[in-house]
Amino acid sequence: MNAASDDHALAARLAEGTGRLLLDLLNDPSGPHGWDLEMAGDRQAHEFLVEELRRHRPGDAVLSEEGRDDRRRLDAERVWILDPLDGSSDFGVSGAWSVHVALCERGVPAAAAVAVPAWGTTFATDPPPEPTMCRVGRRRVVVARSRGYSDGRRLSQQLDVEVVAMGSAGVKAMAVVRGEVDAYVHAGGLFEWDTCAPAAVALAAGMHASCVDGSPLRYNNARPHTPGLVICRPDFADELLGALAPVTRRRRN
Repeated sequence: MNAASDDHALAARLAEGTGRLLLDLLNDPSGPHGWDLEMAGDRQAHEFLVEELRRHRPGDAVLSEEGRDDRRRLDAERVWILDPLDGSSDFGVSGAWSVHVALCERGVPAAAAVAVPAWGTTFATDPPPEPTMCRVGRRRVVVARSRGYSDGRRLSQQLDVEVVAMGSAGVKAMAVVRGEVDAYVHAGGLFEWDTCAPAAVALAAGMHASCVDGSPLRYNNARPHTPGLVICRPDFADELLGALAPVTRRRRN
């Protein structure tokens, strides 16, 4: 196995292992509940991932939602971008949570995995998910619950689409990969750990993934921020980006 393949395998192994750890925490009858459960999940998942990367990739930098931002990452060629528990408010409430593990080299995703334990699946960049058949009928677009009014209303007014909402960026992106929906749109700001692994896996699966203005996604920025996200079937990209163009024009002005 060459070094690049090993990075893909490590990303998948870490995402899957973190998912198992979180399921064990959920299934522990003597474990925490409510807000304490969410906090314990965030902490334990972060600690597991950081320790595993320290063992297997000691020379790489790490940017994690749950960790301190070590600015030395800005000079590093290889940076692991982690969301140890994405959709943590759904943890213990529904299955709409995921684990994101991605490696970026000079700002471009090189290997990634998204685990969705409720589906019993870890999606990786190598081997990538199998392409899904094109859906038949009215297109479906998934948005964040917090953006159902803004993103959802705008899209339903401009396009003949059904809009659905759910939690976790990883779950929404992988719903596109699985063919359950045609697109995931988030026209507001996100953090890099929200988008990096899902976008990388979607691209590997042959989907379109970009900023809302159609520009490429770039990572390990000084401010770890992504100015919106579009993940969709390739044949839907032009139409969807066209509908979002007024949003991007207003931002420039």
